[in-house]
Amino acid sequence: MNRISLKEMKLFGHTGCLPEEKRDGQYFYVSIDMFFPALKGAVTDQLQDTVNYAEVYDMVQSLVEQSNCNLIEHLAYEIGRRVISEYDQISKVSVLVKKPGAPIDGVFEDMEAMIEVKRREAVISFGSNMGDREQYIRQAVDLISRQDGIRIKDISALYETEPVGYDDQDYFLNGCLKIETYLEPYELLHILQRIELDLGRQRTIKNGPRTVDLDILLMSGVRIDTPELTIPHPRMYERAFVLIPLKDLGMYAGPVPDGKEVLPTGIRFEV
Repeated sequence: MNRISLKEMKLFGHTGCLPEEKRDGQYFYVSIDMFFPALKGAVTDQLQDTVNYAEVYDMVQSLVEQSNCNLIEHLAYEIGRRVISEYDQISKVSVLVKKPGAPIDGVFEDMEAMIEVKRREAVISFGSNMGDREQYIRQAVDLISRQDGIRIKDISALYETEPVGYDDQDYFLNGCLKIETYLEPYELLHILQRIELDLGRQRTIKNGPRTVDLDILLMSGVRIDTPELTIPHPRMYERAFVLIPLKDLGMYAGPVPDGKEVLPTGIRFEV
């Protein structure tokens, strides 16, 4: 993997939890490693084929000076997100923020936070069984595509599926989409939950009717098991209405369990 680095940029900012840190500020030392699967500028020797180091420096300096956040790890994440969003050729950014003036009663060189921001593939399942189901799904996919840090790569066909977990409701339309994103898993989760709310989802009955349902199934290199989020999705391999759309995306080749009915609709959206 090719790499370009900016090391130990000395920048003044006001990141910190204490009032005096916000008021007085202090110096931080920021280092960035930018990784590239291919770096055209190494061959062409042309500035337009690489990352402009001066632009990156100015970008980081502005973020550090203007930030009013509490934690250096959040500052590092914001720097990584900004840099990777500006340059499509970057696959990963590693940001190290050092805080030599941390307000701790002790002897130390500095406090550090290292954060990686990388592009990953993820799979999101979607479903609807209320109102104009296809329209709700189209709206959800459109809203996902408009989010900073998300690019839709592929979408499965739609399937008419029998409800699971609560039978006294209408059939669903279900499918899956594959995205590329540099967002962290919890950030992606909160975006999807906000889209659900914006489209009128109400969580009144467990597994009950919903205008739209959005779940993260998979995210490359990520395994999480918390009350808020589990990746890979813990029940995905039990659900034909998930596995069949995954086959459309070329992301599953195993057996599909018998059980609830899953019928093709012939509807497929353009990416």
